[in-house]
Amino acid sequence: MSHIEAACLTLTGLTAIISVEETLELKAGETILIQGGAGGVAGFAIELAKHLGARVITTCSAGNVDYVKSLGADQVIDYTKEDFTEILSDVDCVFETVGGPVTAKSFEVVKSGGRVASIASGMQAPPSPRDDVTSLRPAVGRDRPHLERIIELFQSGVVKAPPVQTFTLQEAPEAHRISEGRHLRGKLVFVINQD
Repeated sequence: MSHIEAACLTLTGLTAIISVEETLELKAGETILIQGGAGGVAGFAIELAKHLGARVITTCSAGNVDYVKSLGADQVIDYTKEDFTEILSDVDCVFETVGGPVTAKSFEVVKSGGRVASIASGMQAPPSPRDDVTSLRPAVGRDRPHLERIIELFQSGVVKAPPVQTFTLQEAPEAHRISEGRHLRGKLVFVINQD
């Protein structure tokens, strides 16, 4: 594994572990909706949630359906063709990594007493439009126990490093175009040569 892949695994892993295991407190037998499943953090979260024994539903574009299935998603919703709010109801929790209107709509599919953890809505948890659904914002930090958990999950084959696309600073417009297109898989990384 390259140092870039290792860094991306650490970044995605910290966010996914703290969000799924500690913030949402996902349990075996629960159903989780992971928004934007092809992204780096969401991809790690799919693998982790399956490892924990959850039923995993995710959203992605058509070009990423096979990829998220390979990560272990039980059900995949192509958001370019289907509205997840018309398909799902009564999920135990949502891990929201997309932001914008998807955040607000995510509350519609959660069962009473459920929870939504969002990492794409700013520094604070978005307000819950429902009194019976808890809105959470994971507090992601770095410490040795979490890093050791990532190593354990990676070495045991539970998770893989996310796909990485590298760009030079001169290629920044192309990286921005890919990011704004919201169909990326894994992580985008700028490589800066220091002479």
